[in-house]
Amino acid sequence: MSSRPVPAHAAELEPLRRHLRDPSSILDVGPGWLALVLRCHEAVVAVFPEYELLAVKQKWAVLSFQAFPRPWKRGGNWTSDEAARLDALVAGFTAASERLCERCGNAGSLRETRRIELTLCDVCESHVGPDGRL
Repeated sequence: MSSRPVPAHAAELEPLRRHLRDPSSILDVGPGWLALVLRCHEAVVAVFPEYELLAVKQKWAVLSFQAFPRPWKRGGNWTSDEAARLDALVAGFTAASERLCERCGNAGSLRETRRIELTLCDVCESHVGPDGRL
């Protein structure tokens, strides 16, 4: 797990907060992915207006946007088709994050030069230390 939380003052991500299962959750992505996360949220909310957000983070150098089509209820309250549609929506943004520097938002690629895998551009690769802090 990354130790690079987005600062609480990241007002850009406020639209996602009402969808969080746990309002105290930290949305843990670098600044270069903020616009990507917002576009993902907008695409999901257009199809699933009441979706429940579990986590937004970097995992294995790609965006992990974990959500349910609706708030979870015992016994389930969405179909497998709805879950598949949500997964397909999010998959496009996950794929886009593979080519987008998490630190600055420019074109990036997988970097395996430190203990945590990151997607970074050449410039940011030289500025991010061994701990992976962006």
